[in-house]
Amino acid sequence: MKKESLNREWFETGEWKWLDPDEAKTNGEMDSVKPEAIYFFSLDGNHSFCRRYNREVDFKQDVEALELCRKCGMRFWTYRAAQICVFVPTRAYSTLESPHEAVKLDAFPDTKDAERGVADFERKKWE
Repeated sequence: MKKESLNREWFETGEWKWLDPDEAKTNGEMDSVKPEAIYFFSLDGNHSFCRRYNREVDFKQDVEALELCRKCGMRFWTYRAAQICVFVPTRAYSTLESPHEAVKLDAFPDTKDAERGVADFERKKWE
């Protein structure tokens, strides 16, 4: 596992949208230094971008089956075939090399920081 900046190539070619496009635009979208909520859609019902792998993966196999979202701290809501993750696009996060690495984890080294980002985002929405 290593800290990596967002892989923009994988991210931009995936199926996703800003949860709040106006706010994302105000914050600089991909250059935002604030937590942004992003709605990821599973392509063909399975494949989706995951920030912890920093690429598109088989969501059911590489994320859901490993309970990765619980260990991650970025995901805070599931709706139909999509997941909503909150992270700072310009920040480097602990990134997995493989699902085998994920199985051994109880939590990511930066899980608490990711959870704070979610809390900051949610608190801001209610203010």
